[in-house]
Amino acid sequence: MFKKITLKNYRTHKSTTLELKPITLLIGNNSSGKTNFLSGIQHFSGLIKQGNPFKEQNRTVQAKDYFSHRYRLASEEDTMSIEIEWSKNNHFVRYYLELYQNEKFLEKVGCREKLEFAVNLSENLQTLTNGYEPETDSIEMRLNLEKSEILGNEEKELLNLFFKDCENIFSYHLQPSFLKGIIHDNLEIDNILNQEIKIPAVLGNEGKNLQKLIYYIKTKEERVYSRFLALMRRFADNRNFVGIRLNERKSKLLWEFDLGRTTTDRLLDEFPPEVISDGLLKAAAIALLVSIKNPPALMLMEEIENGINPGNIQELIGWIWQATAPNQKDISPQFILTSHSPSVLREFHQNLDSVYTFRLNKRNYQSDVRNLNQALDTLIGIGTVEGDIIEDEKTGNRRVEIPKYQLAELWYSGTIG
Repeated sequence: MFKKITLKNYRTHKSTTLELKPITLLIGNNSSGKTNFLSGIQHFSGLIKQGNPFKEQNRTVQAKDYFSHRYRLASEEDTMSIEIEWSKNNHFVRYYLELYQNEKFLEKVGCREKLEFAVNLSENLQTLTNGYEPETDSIEMRLNLEKSEILGNEEKELLNLFFKDCENIFSYHLQPSFLKGIIHDNLEIDNILNQEIKIPAVLGNEGKNLQKLIYYIKTKEERVYSRFLALMRRFADNRNFVGIRLNERKSKLLWEFDLGRTTTDRLLDEFPPEVISDGLLKAAAIALLVSIKNPPALMLMEEIENGINPGNIQELIGWIWQATAPNQKDISPQFILTSHSPSVLREFHQNLDSVYTFRLNKRNYQSDVRNLNQALDTLIGIGTVEGDIIEDEKTGNRRVEIPKYQLAELWYSGTIG
């Protein structure tokens, strides 16, 4: 599970750290830096994937990987970096990847990596580095790990699992017209069954292949389809959802529902995707992703409220919390959601430490990012906001409790916006 991510000098993020929960909410107005943070995670995930030792590929960092993304007011001495903290079963990994300007290299970009890890938390951290001495413009940490004769198999397995999770990050901005199949592409439904499909990638950023992928899992992956159906029936207590079938004449999916008809010969009602609600289709895309054997380790979802009736936001967020439960392989997917809707914010009133507010400082074009629990703790302490602070006797952590309606009022007034 990802515990903490820090971006430095990436677009509007001079230095931003988020402590991640099963679901982390980023809330702020347009152009506040939410998308930039997700883009930074995705960008460095791609660079980590570039360093995969099991693939023959160019591991050199290109100029476009650095100069087009660097914070505009950064000096030449400033580096652009990501730091990731991750843990699983009492094992811990901290990874640091840094890009910097270096005239020694053809593309003028150097690369440094640092890895700290403990196979058991009771042990001291071990440290490995790449690109410090000698300098390099290649992402080679993973290649060095694979060749290492010092590390044991258990250590290598742990680090490979960490890097696999770093690669397995996907970003989505699901759009109703794409989810319904109104926007077509070249992926034919007849050909999809003859391919080995990597569902998170094939789904597409906007969700354009959702209908075809649901047909794929029904036809080729029965267990995945069964889990998908179970999750869909939990959404909004949608127990009348039966499944899907292919209209072969039109090569199009039909969604089947049992609406309790007893006076006709048709026991099931069938509907084309165009008339299915936007919210149900967005839930279907999420259900598909978390149902597969190896779901994305981290899903970055923008504007989660788009297409959802405000009255159904509560059900959607509650359902996503359920979807983060470990699957049969003890894999627990994580989400980072973005929103600018107080309807979404209200549903985190019991998890304020999972919320970060984003605001762009237009004087220096830096994103000002604050944890909402910590910000409200301060405001309650000085009497600006009314609320309760509960302190955990064992950990000393302070948790703010505040009514749902008051969160929306604070947002509209700009107190926490």
